[in-house]
Amino acid sequence: MSDLTRLDATLDQVWYHLACGAAEPDAPARNLVLATVGVDGGAEARMVVLRGADRGAGTLTVHTDAASAKVAEIAATPQATLLVWDPLARLQIRLRARVTSRAGTEEEWSAIGDGARAVYGGTPPPGFAIARPEAHEAAPDPARFTVLTARIEEIETLHLGQDRHRRAVFRRTEGFHGTWRAP
Repeated sequence: MSDLTRLDATLDQVWYHLACGAAEPDAPARNLVLATVGVDGGAEARMVVLRGADRGAGTLTVHTDAASAKVAEIAATPQATLLVWDPLARLQIRLRARVTSRAGTEEEWSAIGDGARAVYGGTPPPGFAIARPEAHEAAPDPARFTVLTARIEEIETLHLGQDRHRRAVFRRTEGFHGTWRAP
């Protein structure tokens, strides 16, 4: 683990975790929590798979089914929070973002494996009541393959250190320079 006593090193560690999450199936940041505002105004949270992390643009990419509730939630209220926890590093990364959705391209569809394709499509759509698990029929449908792009507006880290806890906040509007906060 890098030196989390410096702001620049802390931000580097965030992007290292995110890049690993996008590239490595067993990385702690691979499966992260996406929290949105539900269409009824309540809080919603679910696990999603991180598919891309672009430090230069300050964005993360996630794939989903166009028929999933999160797509409608994001269309209504595009603000969301993504949350990563790395138990070995004892590091929490909270990312506040503005999320947009778009149809996936043929190239993006071709780049994902057959197993992943099976979750984009199917009858009935995600979240609908079924009598038993076998009542859902997987039917890969590239028309339902959707890409979510989270433009990070704020990064907050909390490192649960042995000697002391450290919290830092990095805001896009401040060039992601960062400030320390009380843990």
